[in-house]
Amino acid sequence: MDKPKLVHDGAKAPSGSDPCFEEEIAALRAHIERRLGELFPNRISSDLNAAIAHGLLSPGKRLRPLITLFACRQCGGDALEAIDAACAVEMVHAASLIVDDLPCMDNAQLRRNGEATHVAFGEGIGILAAIALVNEAFATISKMQQAEYRQRIIAIEKLSNAIGVNGLAAGQERDLSRNGDAPKGGIGEIEKSHLEKTGALFASAAGIGAVLAGARTVEIDAMERFGAALGLAYQTFDDVIDAQCDETETGKDAGQDEKRTTVVTMLGADSANKSAEEWIFTAIKEAEKVDCGAGSPLTGLARLIEQKFSKMMRKS
Repeated sequence: MDKPKLVHDGAKAPSGSDPCFEEEIAALRAHIERRLGELFPNRISSDLNAAIAHGLLSPGKRLRPLITLFACRQCGGDALEAIDAACAVEMVHAASLIVDDLPCMDNAQLRRNGEATHVAFGEGIGILAAIALVNEAFATISKMQQAEYRQRIIAIEKLSNAIGVNGLAAGQERDLSRNGDAPKGGIGEIEKSHLEKTGALFASAAGIGAVLAGARTVEIDAMERFGAALGLAYQTFDDVIDAQCDETETGKDAGQDEKRTTVVTMLGADSANKSAEEWIFTAIKEAEKVDCGAGSPLTGLARLIEQKFSKMMRKS
């Protein structure tokens, strides 16, 4: 994916949010929360089930499932028919957070304004909860009766690709292998890690939504490029926030990147923020390539993400 030049007309996506769009997001989040609760009803009490609920059902932005629902809508489908796939994406995300927080990884203590799962339930139970969530994600998609068999297979393939050697696992290994050292590949290597750890799941979320809408290959590809670019923007913004904000603002451990080489340590906060804005622009351009008569809710989502991160930076 080519990154836009630093200087060009209209590079920065327009700021400002539409109250009606934010209400729509709130309504979709409510659908996601309700369905997650249905997929994980009260079962026989156990520490494992409690840990799964802790990692999955604690309050979150639900950004990745929103991408799936909006991509489905933008490609001409019924967003709510993709709700189970969206929840599956959130299960994988929740599993990745549990793993990222482990003592052998980031050794984080806070997550979503509460204790990290391994802190609340122990490292062993935390690992089992993450494994269970990934398996539940695939099972959830496989049982989607409203989707064609072929669509379910493709969705599972896309989700598995986002987790493995070209996705989350690879990005985490890349971070561990650097051990805080400056990457030999410079900023490009850091963005490669961002693409694997964050962009891959964003791209998968968007691609799955497009597949379930019955989109053409060219539309699916554009949706995945949108997701990858948005993921790079999101992670770069997150690096800036980590350097500037405290736990009360982020809901998780702050300063986790102090001993790491990040976009912020290499470029400075202002240039890192500029880079994130460029990736937002790239994401919007990809989203605008898909017009199936349902507007471009993904464009609105990208602009809203940029605005909310900008507000956090102004407060710090």
